[in-house]
Amino acid sequence: MLERHRIQRDDRPANGAVVVGVDDSAASRVAAEYAAVEAELRGWDLQLLHVQPAGTTRYAPGDRGARMLERMAGRVHGRAPAVAVSSHLAVGAAATVLLEEVSDTDIVVVGHHSGPALAAFGIRIEERVAALHRGPALVVPESGRPLGPALADRPVIVGVDDDRSPTAVLDFARTEAMLRGCELIVLHTSGDGSVPRLCHGAVTGDPVEAMVSASQQASAVVVDRHGADVTTTLIGRAARVLVRASACPVFLIG
Repeated sequence: MLERHRIQRDDRPANGAVVVGVDDSAASRVAAEYAAVEAELRGWDLQLLHVQPAGTTRYAPGDRGARMLERMAGRVHGRAPAVAVSSHLAVGAAATVLLEEVSDTDIVVVGHHSGPALAAFGIRIEERVAALHRGPALVVPESGRPLGPALADRPVIVGVDDDRSPTAVLDFARTEAMLRGCELIVLHTSGDGSVPRLCHGAVTGDPVEAMVSASQQASAVVVDRHGADVTTTLIGRAARVLVRASACPVFLIG
């Protein structure tokens, strides 16, 4: 079944930080803007992290990575001027370094590249980060969604398996909808693979595909990181498909 909720604004979440992995790609720039908005909504600081390959001299004069971070900081400041922004240039493996830089209470943000190109935080790397971070992870598609006041015009959608989904998934979705001032839509899926009603029509087929379809109208989707795949250390099928195919940003929780 489908539930619609209008969440009342309450106190902001406990302190944390929003940490976004950035490179010089279009997907990364979109992810950084979303990270800035998320930090603004929560009243948290924003950290930009760029990782250069091993063997690169850190903070070398005229370093391209340092210049890129300066440009990115200016870009996100224009999007969310009230947010405190810091930047960090590191050397190593992108996913490993990013995971080392964040705490369990932080939200880690990465961009998803829809094409075959592989940048520092490109395709597949975002899945590793989303799988291994113990806190919330936000994967942003390159196409993005309108930011600013338009966030309140589209709902947050959360997929819930009543038999398996941890309470944290729904709790996070409620908080996110409250912060955005938007409607929360809860999609319940049953263990037999049936799909709930969506709006005024019944959605048939795969529950995961129903979530992908619902993402076309959402400002964000919230999903259990592992879902039914409780034996895996990586993300489950639902999360993996949504990361690759969602039309809007995807939060992975649990």
